[in-house]
Amino acid sequence: MKEIIFFDSDFPEHEQLPRSFTIDFETIENNSKTLTKITYGNQQVGDFIDDNSRESDNYRFHDIFHYTFAAVLGWSPCSRSMMKRKRKSNPDIDQFEDGARAAITEEAISLMVFNYAKKRNLLTEDNSIDAELIGFIKDFTSPFEVSTCTNDDWEKAILLGYSLFRSLVENNGGRIKFDMFNRKGKFIV
Repeated sequence: MKEIIFFDSDFPEHEQLPRSFTIDFETIENNSKTLTKITYGNQQVGDFIDDNSRESDNYRFHDIFHYTFAAVLGWSPCSRSMMKRKRKSNPDIDQFEDGARAAITEEAISLMVFNYAKKRNLLTEDNSIDAELIGFIKDFTSPFEVSTCTNDDWEKAILLGYSLFRSLVENNGGRIKFDMFNRKGKFIV
Protein backbone atom coordinates (compact mmCIF):
# COMPACT_ATOMS: atom_id res chain seq x y z
CA MET A 1 0.00 0.00 0.00
CA LYS A 2 1.21 3.47 -0.87
CA GLU A 3 2.45 5.56 2.04
CA ILE A 4 -0.14 8.09 3.13
CA ILE A 5 0.96 11.69 2.68
CA PHE A 6 -0.18 14.13 5.33
CA PHE A 7 0.42 17.61 4.00
CA ASP A 8 -0.03 19.01 7.50
CA SER A 9 2.07 16.65 9.63
CA ASP A 10 4.58 19.43 10.47
CA PHE A 11 1.86 21.72 11.80
CA PRO A 12 0.35 21.97 15.28
CA GLU A 13 -2.39 19.43 15.89
CA HIS A 14 -5.13 22.10 15.89
CA GLU A 15 -4.08 22.94 12.29
CA GLN A 16 -4.08 19.32 11.12
CA LEU A 17 -7.00 17.56 9.52
CA PRO A 18 -8.19 15.02 12.08
CA ARG A 19 -6.90 11.56 11.18
CA SER A 20 -10.20 10.01 12.22
CA PHE A 21 -13.47 11.95 12.20
CA THR A 22 -17.22 11.59 11.90
CA ILE A 23 -19.52 13.87 9.92
CA ASP A 24 -23.30 13.89 10.32
CA PHE A 25 -25.65 14.91 7.50
CA GLU A 26 -29.12 15.73 8.80
CA THR A 27 -32.11 16.55 6.60
CA ILE A 28 -34.16 19.54 7.77
CA GLU A 29 -37.48 20.65 6.29
CA ASN A 30 -37.90 24.43 6.44
CA ASN A 31 -40.71 26.35 4.72
CA SER A 32 -41.14 23.67 2.02
CA LYS A 33 -37.37 23.60 1.42
CA THR A 34 -35.27 20.53 2.04
CA LEU A 35 -31.94 21.46 3.61
CA THR A 36 -28.95 19.59 4.93
CA LYS A 37 -27.32 20.44 8.24
CA ILE A 38 -23.78 19.13 8.60
CA THR A 39 -22.13 18.64 11.97
CA TYR A 40 -18.67 17.66 13.14
CA GLY A 41 -18.10 17.07 16.83
CA ASN A 42 -21.61 18.29 17.70
CA GLN A 43 -20.89 21.63 16.00
CA GLN A 44 -22.56 22.71 12.78
CA VAL A 45 -20.00 23.22 10.01
CA GLY A 46 -20.91 25.51 7.17
CA ASP A 47 -24.33 26.80 6.29
CA PHE A 48 -27.49 24.83 5.75
CA ILE A 49 -27.30 23.56 2.17
CA ASP A 50 -30.05 23.06 -0.38
CA ASP A 51 -29.73 21.78 -3.93
CA ASN A 52 -29.22 25.30 -5.32
CA SER A 53 -31.04 24.15 -8.41
CA ARG A 54 -34.52 24.10 -9.90
CA GLU A 55 -34.04 20.36 -10.18
CA SER A 56 -34.02 18.30 -6.99
CA ASP A 57 -30.77 16.38 -7.45
CA ASN A 58 -29.51 15.98 -3.86
CA TYR A 59 -26.59 18.35 -4.36
CA ARG A 60 -27.28 19.35 -0.75
CA PHE A 61 -25.14 16.33 0.22
CA HIS A 62 -22.16 17.43 -1.91
CA ASP A 63 -19.97 18.27 1.11
CA ILE A 64 -19.39 14.52 1.36
CA PHE A 65 -16.89 14.98 -1.48
CA HIS A 66 -14.85 17.52 0.49
CA TYR A 67 -14.57 15.23 3.50
CA THR A 68 -13.76 12.28 1.26
CA PHE A 69 -11.00 14.29 -0.42
CA ALA A 70 -9.64 15.06 3.06
CA ALA A 71 -9.67 11.38 4.06
CA VAL A 72 -8.37 9.87 0.82
CA LEU A 73 -6.12 12.62 -0.56
CA GLY A 74 -5.16 14.36 2.67
CA TRP A 75 -6.30 17.55 0.92
CA SER A 76 -9.40 19.65 1.23
CA PRO A 77 -9.19 23.40 1.72
CA CYS A 78 -12.99 23.37 2.09
CA SER A 79 -12.91 20.81 4.91
CA ARG A 80 -10.07 22.72 6.57
CA SER A 81 -12.14 25.87 6.54
CA MET A 82 -15.35 24.20 7.76
CA MET A 83 -13.49 22.30 10.51
CA LYS A 84 -11.42 25.36 11.43
CA ARG A 85 -8.16 23.55 10.65
CA LYS A 86 -6.51 26.10 8.36
CA ARG A 87 -2.73 26.31 8.70
CA LYS A 88 -2.57 29.90 9.88
CA SER A 89 0.82 29.49 11.57
CA ASN A 90 2.41 29.66 8.10
CA PRO A 91 1.05 32.68 6.18
CA ASP A 92 2.14 31.31 2.77
CA ILE A 93 0.42 27.95 3.35
CA ASP A 94 -2.65 29.69 4.77
CA GLN A 95 -2.92 31.92 1.70
CA PHE A 96 -1.88 29.60 -1.12
CA GLU A 97 -2.88 26.09 0.02
CA ASP A 98 -5.80 26.81 2.36
CA GLY A 99 -7.03 30.07 0.86
CA ALA A 100 -9.84 31.12 -1.43
CA ARG A 101 -8.29 30.02 -4.73
CA ALA A 102 -7.68 26.48 -3.44
CA ALA A 103 -11.20 26.28 -1.96
CA ILE A 104 -12.78 27.57 -5.19
CA THR A 105 -10.76 24.99 -7.13
CA GLU A 106 -12.05 22.22 -4.88
CA GLU A 107 -15.65 23.44 -5.19
CA ALA A 108 -15.28 23.53 -8.98
CA ILE A 109 -13.93 19.96 -9.00
CA SER A 110 -16.85 18.82 -6.83
CA LEU A 111 -19.38 20.40 -9.19
CA MET A 112 -17.63 19.15 -12.31
CA VAL A 113 -17.50 15.59 -11.00
CA PHE A 114 -21.10 15.88 -9.79
CA ASN A 115 -22.26 16.77 -13.30
CA TYR A 116 -20.12 13.94 -14.72
CA ALA A 117 -21.65 11.43 -12.28
CA LYS A 118 -25.24 12.60 -12.89
CA LYS A 119 -24.84 11.53 -16.53
CA ARG A 120 -23.56 8.12 -15.38
CA ASN A 121 -26.25 7.05 -12.90
CA LEU A 122 -24.19 8.44 -9.98
CA LEU A 123 -21.40 6.00 -10.86
CA THR A 124 -23.41 2.98 -9.67
CA GLU A 125 -22.01 0.77 -12.43
CA ASP A 126 -18.64 2.45 -12.98
CA ASN A 127 -15.49 1.14 -11.34
CA SER A 128 -13.33 3.74 -13.01
CA ILE A 129 -13.34 7.41 -13.89
CA ASP A 130 -12.64 8.71 -17.37
CA ALA A 131 -8.91 9.40 -17.77
CA GLU A 132 -9.70 12.72 -19.46
CA LEU A 133 -11.61 13.93 -16.38
CA ILE A 134 -8.81 12.83 -14.04
CA GLY A 135 -6.28 14.55 -16.31
CA PHE A 136 -8.28 17.76 -16.17
CA ILE A 137 -8.45 17.56 -12.36
CA LYS A 138 -4.69 16.98 -12.19
CA ASP A 139 -4.08 20.02 -14.42
CA PHE A 140 -6.56 22.08 -12.42
CA THR A 141 -4.82 21.25 -9.11
CA SER A 142 -1.23 21.53 -10.38
CA PRO A 143 -0.48 24.71 -8.35
CA PHE A 144 -1.41 23.00 -5.08
CA GLU A 145 0.16 20.45 -2.74
CA VAL A 146 -2.38 17.85 -3.86
CA SER A 147 -0.58 17.74 -7.21
CA THR A 148 1.55 14.94 -5.73
CA CYS A 149 -1.49 12.66 -5.56
CA THR A 150 -1.81 10.17 -8.41
CA ASN A 151 -4.59 9.53 -10.88
CA ASP A 152 -5.42 6.40 -8.88
CA ASP A 153 -5.69 8.47 -5.69
CA TRP A 154 -8.19 10.80 -7.36
CA GLU A 155 -10.16 7.91 -8.80
CA LYS A 156 -10.36 6.24 -5.39
CA ALA A 157 -11.51 9.51 -3.77
CA ILE A 158 -14.21 10.10 -6.40
CA LEU A 159 -15.54 6.53 -6.36
CA LEU A 160 -15.63 6.41 -2.55
CA GLY A 161 -17.27 9.84 -2.44
CA TYR A 162 -20.02 8.64 -4.75
CA SER A 163 -20.57 5.44 -2.81
CA LEU A 164 -21.05 7.54 0.33
CA PHE A 165 -23.17 10.11 -1.55
CA ARG A 166 -25.52 7.36 -2.74
CA SER A 167 -25.88 6.10 0.85
CA LEU A 168 -26.75 9.60 2.04
CA VAL A 169 -29.36 9.98 -0.72
CA GLU A 170 -30.89 6.54 -0.03
CA ASN A 171 -31.14 7.28 3.70
CA ASN A 172 -31.94 11.00 3.42
CA GLY A 173 -28.83 11.76 5.47
CA GLY A 174 -26.68 9.82 7.88
CA ARG A 175 -23.34 9.56 9.63
CA ILE A 176 -20.02 8.96 7.92
CA LYS A 177 -16.90 7.78 9.75
CA PHE A 178 -13.62 8.73 8.03
CA ASP A 179 -10.19 7.19 8.54
CA MET A 180 -7.28 9.05 6.96
CA PHE A 181 -4.75 6.37 7.92
CA ASN A 182 -6.53 3.80 5.77
CA ARG A 183 -7.98 6.30 3.28
CA LYS A 184 -11.53 5.14 3.96
CA GLY A 185 -14.97 6.39 4.74
CA LYS A 186 -17.87 4.29 5.96
CA PHE A 187 -21.59 5.04 6.14
CA ILE A 188 -22.63 4.00 9.65
CA VAL A 189 -26.20 5.32 10.14
